[in-house]
Amino acid sequence: MSSRKILSLLLVLMLVGAMVTGCGGEEPAEAPEEPAETEETAEASEEPAEEPEEEIDIDIVVGFGAGGSNDLTARYMAEHMREFGINANVVNMPGGMSTEAAYYVSNQSTDANMFFWGHTGPLLFEPAAGDRGYTIDDFEPIATLASPTFVIGNRQGAPWETLDELIEYIQDNPNDVTFGGQGEGNVRHYIVEQILPPDELDYVFVGLEGGADVALNLTGGHVDVGHLSLAAAVPLHQDGDMTVMVNTQPLTERDELMPEVPNVSEYGIEEGRERHPIALWAVKGTDQELKDRLSNAIREIAEMPELQESFKDMGVVAHYLDADETWDFYMDVNDTMVPDYIEWVEQLD
Repeated sequence: MSSRKILSLLLVLMLVGAMVTGCGGEEPAEAPEEPAETEETAEASEEPAEEPEEEIDIDIVVGFGAGGSNDLTARYMAEHMREFGINANVVNMPGGMSTEAAYYVSNQSTDANMFFWGHTGPLLFEPAAGDRGYTIDDFEPIATLASPTFVIGNRQGAPWETLDELIEYIQDNPNDVTFGGQGEGNVRHYIVEQILPPDELDYVFVGLEGGADVALNLTGGHVDVGHLSLAAAVPLHQDGDMTVMVNTQPLTERDELMPEVPNVSEYGIEEGRERHPIALWAVKGTDQELKDRLSNAIREIAEMPELQESFKDMGVVAHYLDADETWDFYMDVNDTMVPDYIEWVEQLD
């Protein structure tokens, strides 16, 4: 073949190649390979979504009647427990400064799902004063949630307004003042006598059944002065049916709800501050998983702004302690306060 024919053939082949390229003749890029399904990814894809915890029903026994700090704090807590699948029924069982309720719960089986909403009074001071049929060792703590504020107030129209004026009036008018307390011979009576020592002041002490009963007797004019929770006192104070003179809150000086009301410590009466935080207690031997579930729920409830606001409105401090912290707190009270209380009780006899 001549050189001219070879050159022409090469030109034709080059032209054809260019046309093929211009018409999209490039080979397409290979698609990336799908990753091979490993044993781990297969298990992950088959794992079901976490199911919500099964709903449970429990009873919370309150040893006082409706309307006081024990009752209201339990009901606010129970309301929020529903968000955690816990249907809590609050049962009021007043009697014996809450000892009847504690005794009743202590005799329930561990699978009864019945819990006691109580404080240091029925769990430490009452059993120390005498046989109540149970001790704190019959219970196990779940968690602490509330520290209520207690106050001393006087009836409408009383001829005194402050604690100093009350003391002066009692000194000038022996046995003329009647004091309504929450029971007699108990820790709250003990606190009253730390504030108004009967060996120095002559007045009549009457033991009543809880803060709601004290409130009724104050408004009815049956007692002149009363010791009750701030929860029970607030509406009466606001309506002018009584005047709050002093508070006994151990965690703060002035309560946000009534910043004008002084703390007993401002009168130099440190022993008049009441260490009665309220906790949920289970019968000894209750299932640990259930106790943990309740404690975890209470921990989250304590942080809820709605609950904190509700507590603040009735003079209660939302204060969470887990089971171990609750037990340690109660044991500290047992070691530091109960011995003096026992001595006081023996002097009453």
